[in-house]
Amino acid sequence: MILVRNRRFGLLWSSTLLSSLGNWLMIVAVPVYVYTMTGSTLSSGFAFVAQTLPAIVFAPLAGVLADRWDRRAVMVGADLLRMIIVLALIVVDDPGTLWLLYTAMFFESAIGHFFQPAARAVVPAIVGRGDDLEAANAWNTVAGGIVRLAGGPLGGALYALLGFDGLVLIDSATYLLSAVLIFAMGRVRVADNGRQPDTSSWLATFWGQVREGLAFLFGHFVLRATLIVSSLFLLANAALNVLLVPYVIDVLGGDASDVGVLMAALGGGFLASAYVGNVLSRSGLLRMSFTGCLTGITLCFAGLFLIHHFVAALVFIALAGLPGGALLMLVQVQVQRQTPDRQLGRVGSAFSAAEMAATVVGASAGSIAGQRLPLTTTVWLVIGVLATSAVLAAVLLPTRPGPAAEPEAVATARTGDDGCAAFIDGDSRRVALPTPKLSALCESGSSPPVR
Repeated sequence: MILVRNRRFGLLWSSTLLSSLGNWLMIVAVPVYVYTMTGSTLSSGFAFVAQTLPAIVFAPLAGVLADRWDRRAVMVGADLLRMIIVLALIVVDDPGTLWLLYTAMFFESAIGHFFQPAARAVVPAIVGRGDDLEAANAWNTVAGGIVRLAGGPLGGALYALLGFDGLVLIDSATYLLSAVLIFAMGRVRVADNGRQPDTSSWLATFWGQVREGLAFLFGHFVLRATLIVSSLFLLANAALNVLLVPYVIDVLGGDASDVGVLMAALGGGFLASAYVGNVLSRSGLLRMSFTGCLTGITLCFAGLFLIHHFVAALVFIALAGLPGGALLMLVQVQVQRQTPDRQLGRVGSAFSAAEMAATVVGASAGSIAGQRLPLTTTVWLVIGVLATSAVLAAVLLPTRPGPAAEPEAVATARTGDDGCAAFIDGDSRRVALPTPKLSALCESGSSPPVR
C-alpha cells in the first residue's frame, strides 16, 4: 500500500485529510450559520463566492512560487497563516459583522491557493508518473470521501453541540497539525530541466513564467479540452451547492443536521469513486470516461432536486458522489501526468484559476437565480448546463489521452543480471536512454538529469 511504502506520501495524505476535515466542518457550518442569521440565499451564496474568488486573483502568483520555491515551505507557511486567519471568525455574531466573515474567508481561501498547487505538484515528484500516480490519486479521493462521510454529520453535530465558535477552533487546530506533518516530509527536490538563472527583473520573470505555463496549458490539446469540460461541470456544481441549503431547509423541511447527513451520503459515494476513478484512468479511455461520469452526475442531480423527498435526496446525492469523485480524479491525473514537473505548479494554478472562475460564476448565478426564480426552474437551468458539459466531453476529448510528459527526475545507472539500465528516482519503471548516454552513465556512475 502506497501510504505505507512511501513515507512522504503517507505524511502528505494524512496532513491533507486533517486540514480537509477541518475545512469540511466549516463548509457545512458557514452557509447554515449565515442563512440562519440572515434568512438570505444571497448572503449565504456570497460566503461561497468569498471562498472561491481568491483563486482567480492569486493563482498566477501561487503557481510561479510553487515552481520556484521549496514546495514544502510553501505548504507549511500556508497552513500556519490559515491557522491564524480562521480565528477571526469567532467575533462574527450578527449581520453587522458579516463583512469580517467574508474578509477572513477570502484571505483563508487566498492562502489556501498557495498551498494547493504546491501540494498537487509534490505528488508526482514523490510517487512518479507510473502506476503509483493513479494509486496516490485514488487514495486522495478516498481522503475526500472520508472527509465528506465524516465531516458532514460531524459538522452538523458539533455545530449543535459546540456552536460556530467551537468549529472555528477545531478548524484552526487542523491547520497546525497539517503543518507539522508536512514539515516531517523533508525537502522535495524540483527538477529544473537545466534552466539557467534568470537575471531579469522579478516582475518580468514572473510574467514570463506565467505566460510559459499558460502557453503549455492552452497549447496542449488534452489539457485544454479537459479544462473546458471540467470548468463547465464546476460552474453547474457550484450553482447546485448554493441551492442545496435552502432546498433542504425550505423544501424538505430539514435543518443543519440533515445537511450534514446528505454530505455524509455524498462522502460514501466519494469513497467508492476512488476505485471507479482508478479503473477508468488505467483504462485510458478518456472520452468515454469523462462523458460517462458527467452523464451520471446529471441524472443524479436531477433526481436529487426534482424528487422532493429526503430519502430520495439521500440516495441520489450518494450516487452523485460516485461519478463526481471519479471525474475529479480523472482531471487531476491528466494534469499531473501530462505536465512536466518544472511547470506543474503554474499549469495547476492556471487550471485552478479557470475552474474557480467558473465556480464563482456558478455560485453567483445560483444565488441570484435562487432569489429571483422558482427553485425548480433554477434547477432545470443548471441541469441543462451539466448535460451540455457531457456533450462537450464527447465532442472535444480524444478517445485516449496520448503519451505522458517525460519524467523530469534524476537517472541512475544500475547493473544487474541483464546488464546496465537506467532508472528514475521515485518511479520504478525503466527508461530508454540512447546507448552512448546509458554507457556513460554505467561507466561513470554519475546521475545527470534525464532529458
